[in-house]
Amino acid sequence: MELTRLKEAGLRLFPDRQPMLSLRCETDLDRWRREPEPQQERDLLAWLAPLRGPALSGLEDLGSAAFRGWVDQRRSVIHDQVEERLSSAHARFGRLGQPGAAELIRARAERLGLELRAHPPAPPSSELSFEWPEQERALREVMERAARTPQLALLQGHGGTRRSLLGRLVQGTPWYAVQVQCSSQALLLSALAQQLTRALPPEQRPPPTFLLAADPDAALIQVAALMTQAGVPLLIALHNVDEVPAWLRHLLLFWLDLPLPLALVLTTTSARGLAELRLALGQVSARRLHCVTLPPLGVAQVMRGLAAREAAPSPTAAPPETAQAAAGRPAASSSARRAHATRLVQLSEGLPLYVNALAQNARAQGETPGEALGARLPAAVRDLLLADLARLPSAARGGLARLAQVYGRFDPALAAALLGEAAPEVLRVGTQAGLLAAASAREQLSLPELDSRSDDAETGLTFASEITRSALAGTLPAAERHALRAALAGLLVQTDPARSLLYATRAQRPDLAAAARAALPALPAPRCLGTAAPADEPPTTAHPRREAFTPGGYRVTLECGFLHVLRRGHPGPPPLLTLTLPGAGGGGAWTLVARLDVPEQARRDGEAFPPPFALGVRCGPGPRTVYASRPLPDHHEADHHEDGAEHIFGGVLPLGQWFRLCSPRRAGRAEGGGAGAPELSVRALDAALTVGALEWEGGSLRGLCGDLRER
Repeated sequence: MELTRLKEAGLRLFPDRQPMLSLRCETDLDRWRREPEPQQERDLLAWLAPLRGPALSGLEDLGSAAFRGWVDQRRSVIHDQVEERLSSAHARFGRLGQPGAAELIRARAERLGLELRAHPPAPPSSELSFEWPEQERALREVMERAARTPQLALLQGHGGTRRSLLGRLVQGTPWYAVQVQCSSQALLLSALAQQLTRALPPEQRPPPTFLLAADPDAALIQVAALMTQAGVPLLIALHNVDEVPAWLRHLLLFWLDLPLPLALVLTTTSARGLAELRLALGQVSARRLHCVTLPPLGVAQVMRGLAAREAAPSPTAAPPETAQAAAGRPAASSSARRAHATRLVQLSEGLPLYVNALAQNARAQGETPGEALGARLPAAVRDLLLADLARLPSAARGGLARLAQVYGRFDPALAAALLGEAAPEVLRVGTQAGLLAAASAREQLSLPELDSRSDDAETGLTFASEITRSALAGTLPAAERHALRAALAGLLVQTDPARSLLYATRAQRPDLAAAARAALPALPAPRCLGTAAPADEPPTTAHPRREAFTPGGYRVTLECGFLHVLRRGHPGPPPLLTLTLPGAGGGGAWTLVARLDVPEQARRDGEAFPPPFALGVRCGPGPRTVYASRPLPDHHEADHHEDGAEHIFGGVLPLGQWFRLCSPRRAGRAEGGGAGAPELSVRALDAALTVGALEWEGGSLRGLCGDLRER
C-alpha cells in the first residue's frame, strides 16, 4: 500500500521495470547439481535425498497470476534439469547391470512426477575392443579367493590393456577398484587415500583438508583404516611396478594380513619384469600369489573385435555420399575379415595400441592395413615402446640404437666393431632387459607343445622384437644411420654378402654392392609351375591357445584348431623355422589346407639369398618342397649354414584365399620324401601363414589340438 501511495505522488524511487531488491544465494539445487553422480548403489540414497518433492513447493498460492506463471515456468526448467540427471544415472546403472539402483532412481522420478528419458547409449568407439577370456577367468578366481583371504596377483600386459581389463572385472559386482601408478611410498599412499575416500559412505568421508601422517608407518595405518571403513571388497592395482623395494614389500605383506576382502594386483609390461617380481615376492605363500599374463593379441581376438565394430554404427558423422556408400556395402566376409585380422596382427606383433592404429587408419582410407601404414611405426606406438626403455642408462640406450641398425643376428665381434669398448656392457644391459635374445640361423619348434631347445654355445644375438628394434633405430640421426650402413656393408661383404648387398644399396655404395653381389652364389632361373588349388575354410575347434615366439621373429600359435605362423621381419635374410610333428613312422603322404595373407618378401627390393619361401614340407631325410607367392629357383643349402636339404619348388600359392596341397604322389612314399610325419617350415621376411587342416598317415593337426583340450 505504501508503495502505491508513493507512486501516486509521482515519486520515482527505483528505475522502471527493475527489481527493488535483488538477492543471489546458493540453493539446494546448486549444491545437488555440483555433486557427482554416485558410482555405487550405497551412495545413491544420499544423492537422491534432496529431491523430496516438486521444486519451489509452497509458492503456488502467492502473488498475482503473473507471479504464479513465473513460478510454473521456473519449476518446469528445474524439473527438466533434474530429469536429465536422473535419466543419465538411471541409464548408467542399467548398463552396469545394477537393476536395484536403477529402480530406486525410477521410483524417485515417479514421486516427483518426472518421466525418465530414454538415454541414448554412449557412441561406439572407433577403436577395436579386445577381451582375454582365459585371463579374465583366472583373475575372477583370484577375486573369489580374495573375498575370504587377501590375495596377490602379478599381471603382465601391454600398456593400455591392464586398467580397462581390471575395470571390467568389477563392473556389476560389489567390488570397488582402486588403480594407481606405482611411485614413491608417500605419493603412492596419498593417491590410495584419495581414491579410497570416494569409496566411503558420505557421512564417513574425512574433510577435504585431510592429510596423511608424515611418518610412513602411521600413514600406512591410516590407509588401512580407510580400506576397512570402505566396507566393500577392494581390488587395489599398482601399475608399472618394475622392482620391489623394501618399503613396497613391507606394505604388501602388511596388507595381506588385513582381515578384509582384498585383491592386490601388481602390473608390469615385460615377461622379465614378471619373473623378477615373482622372485622378489617369494616369501608370499604360493597359495596366495598368482601370475597372469595377457598375451599379445591373436588373430581370433582381432577378428572378434572387427566383427563387433562392423556391427556397431560409426561414431562419427560421415558425409552423405560416404554414408550411402557404406550403407550399400555388405559386411566383410569371414575370409576378408580373417585376412584383415591376420595382417593387423602380423604387422603389429599383437600390440593393442598398434592394432588399433592400423585398423583406424585402414578404415579411414578404405584400404587394407598394409597399404595404410606399411612398416612405418605410428608416433604413439613408437613413443610407448621408447617409454618402456626410459629406465635403461642413456649410454646403453645409445649403444642399443646403434646395434638396432643391424638387420638380424650379430655376434660379439660385430657388436665390438660398431660400439668399441662399450660393447660388453651394452650387450649385458640389453640381454638383462629382455631386448636381446640368443639367436641361430635355424630355429625349430615341436608341435603341439611348441617347445624348443637352445644351444648354450650359440653366441649370436638379435633383437627380441622387430617393432622395438625399429623404434630404437629411428632415434639415431639420419647421418649416423647412413654411416653405420656403409660400415656394415664393408664388415659383412665376406661373411654375409646378402646383408652386405642390402646395406651397400641403402648406403649408395656401388663399389661395395658390386663386391657383395660377386660373392653371392649363382642360382638357376625360377621354375614356373601352377598355382595351388582353391579350398573351403576348414571348421574351427575350441582348445586352449598355445603360443611361442622365436628369437628370429616368428610367432607360432595354435588357436581354434588352426596353426598360425606370423612374422614382421626386418629387411635382412630371415632364419629358417622348422615345425616338427609327432608320429614318426607314418607314411610320407600328406594333405594340407592353408592360406597366405602376405607375400613372403613383401618389404624387400631385389632378391635375397637363400630365397625366402612361405611354406616348406619335408618328409624324412628327403628334399624340402617349398611354395611361395612367386616362382622360386631350386637350390641346395649344404654350404649355407642351413640343414643341408635340397629345396625343390613345388608351386605358387595364391594370396588371401584358402588353398589345398597334397604330397606329390599319394601311393607309397611321397616324391622325395621318406617315411615319417611331415615337417613344416617357413623362411620368410614377412609371414602370415594359416594352416587350417593337415593330415598325414598316423595323425592330424585337428588331433593335436584335441590333445591340448584334454590336458
